[in-house]
Amino acid sequence: MPAALPSRLRLQGEIHHVALRGHGGRPLFRANRDREALERIVGELLAEFTARAHAYCWMTNHLHLVLEVAPGQADGFQCDLIARYSLQRNTGAAGAGPLFEPAERALRVNADAYLLQLIRYVHLNPVRAGLVRDAADYPWSGHRTYLGGGGPPWLSTDLAFRLLGGDLLRAAAAYRVFVAPVSTRVNRETLVTSLSYPGRY
Repeated sequence: MPAALPSRLRLQGEIHHVALRGHGGRPLFRANRDREALERIVGELLAEFTARAHAYCWMTNHLHLVLEVAPGQADGFQCDLIARYSLQRNTGAAGAGPLFEPAERALRVNADAYLLQLIRYVHLNPVRAGLVRDAADYPWSGHRTYLGGGGPPWLSTDLAFRLLGGDLLRAAAAYRVFVAPVSTRVNRETLVTSLSYPGRY
């Protein structure tokens, strides 16, 4: 179990798990350009809300984002994300209906205890879904960035690396071990303050 956040690492906002699913299980992305558009929109919203993202994963019919945002702003961020991406995705699509399932509230996470576990949970989604055997082979998550492989400029790794300890190289190595295949057995019920909502994933 990782240690609680040291005082020098106390968050400026709250950590939330944003998880959104396509309406009726429909794909959220037609092509990679849609994923790239989503990344651009997320970057714009992070700047507007003065927020940070600590992990993300764009799956076929759902998405995950680990968001640090000021108290009371998570739902506004999520609503704006849904509206902007839906507008972009449905532009020119004949008869386009709702893109997302009705959104539940972004779930606030106990960051002191579970930030690292939540990052791992999000980045291992493609492995659990059977899309890849190694999370590093999936191009649409923050996992590669944590391994030093680049990624969107808005993804923040510094907090997780400080929690993992040591200099950058040692923290990256510790992250690699932390997200080893055995860690796919994650019990999400321990990650959030409340998981009583049906249909979460």
